Amino acid sequence: MNRQVKKGQMLFAILLACFISLSACSGEEQSTSTDSSETSLQNTDKEQTETADSNPAEETISKQTATSREEQIEALKALIPEGLTKLPETAEEFYNLPPGRFSGVSYGKQDEEIEKVLQQFPNIENPDPEIIKLYYLALLGLFAEDYPEPQEIINQIKLASFGSPEMDDPRFQFKEQYNVMIVLDASGSMGNMAGGKTRMEAAKEAIRSFAASLPAGARVGLRVYGHEGTGSEADKALSCSKSDVMYPLQAYDRQKLDSALAQFKPAGWTPIALALEQAQKDLQSYKGEQSTNIIYLVSDGIETCGGDPVKVAKQLADSDVTPIVNVVGFGADGEAQRQLKQVAEAAGGRYVLIQDQKELEKEFQQAEEIARKWRKWKDGASHEAFSANLSQAVEISVYGSTWQITAQRESYNFYSAFSNIRRLKILDKQTIGELEKMEKEQEKLATQRGKEIEAFLDELNDKTYRETIDAINKQYSKNVKAK
Repeated sequence: MNRQVKKGQMLFAILLACFISLSACSGEEQSTSTDSSETSLQNTDKEQTETADSNPAEETISKQTATSREEQIEALKALIPEGLTKLPETAEEFYNLPPGRFSGVSYGKQDEEIEKVLQQFPNIENPDPEIIKLYYLALLGLFAEDYPEPQEIINQIKLASFGSPEMDDPRFQFKEQYNVMIVLDASGSMGNMAGGKTRMEAAKEAIRSFAASLPAGARVGLRVYGHEGTGSEADKALSCSKSDVMYPLQAYDRQKLDSALAQFKPAGWTPIALALEQAQKDLQSYKGEQSTNIIYLVSDGIETCGGDPVKVAKQLADSDVTPIVNVVGFGADGEAQRQLKQVAEAAGGRYVLIQDQKELEKEFQQAEEIARKWRKWKDGASHEAFSANLSQAVEISVYGSTWQITAQRESYNFYSAFSNIRRLKILDKQTIGELEKMEKEQEKLATQRGKEIEAFLDELNDKTYRETIDAINKQYSKNVKAK
């Protein structure tokens, strides 16, 4: 009995010990779990607090958006030609604006090349007026047309007044000898078509007609450049080193001239500077004091041989040959027009853009008329009244029409571009709409400025040569403002 009691007591003690041990373990686990839970909650709260404060994901997106917009604006600015900072407003600003890259040709004739450039335009969301202006300036750099300058009218006056005792420019006074030197581009691009024939074929026919029309005693010469080699890099050195006289300065001889014109065809590169240097040497024996010297530079492109034709033109103008320099751009693009105009300005001459044989012949007709007047003076015929004002209303009308046609072609090219931009979804509709409004105002302004100039020239009709020159110089020594 006592033994059983002791066994029961021992069993109870063991069970009690196990219970106490289990309770202790349970308490530790509960404590550990609680501590872990509290720590986890604290960490979560901390992370939420940090996220609320910094929100790095949104901050990164914001920075990327800002950078992307800034980059788009810079990309748009890069499409604007250097120096083009404002829209033209005055007549002077219109005619001094450099021709755009695709100037002088209707949109449809070069749409594929234009489309490639338009694809480079960045689509900036919600553009402000300043960005809209940047878009327009970029388009102006592509489509700005070459508006006729008032200086062209001054030169026309001088040409019409050739030989007048009132002429204060000795280049335009009659001299003992009358010489015309034609400097013709024979580079590969002169093989391009112009009105059913190549530019070279058109130029040769115009030269034949011009030379045949000159009176006895007048002399004509022909120098070419770009006629050697090919357009390949391997032939560049040869092509750039050659400019040859095909018809030495002399009276017209049909057989000799035809033979000379048959000796060359469109071939290589375009060394304009070299050709002008050589043309000065061609006329070196005919000093400006005794000879009226005229140079016609006919080219369809820019200098491609590394020369500086503008510098050479200035040297030519300052030489004792004192030539009248007429620069003819034959289907020249915007870049070529800019350089050829600079050549004419440096030589104190005039620049004209032509597209076909008929227009080139018209240009040569001025030299023919001068030659006829020179012949009368040479023969001792009585002087005509060289009134040299702008009495020929037709010429004024042509000038005004040229301005308006230029403005219309520019506007047509702009709206053609808008159509393609809309079709290709390059810009959004709202942006295109703002650009169309801007172009409408610019076309209206260009038209108005052209009418103002034409009205001003009409007022000069009854004035003498010197009064006309003074009036034009005063008017255009400052910007032509709106009336």
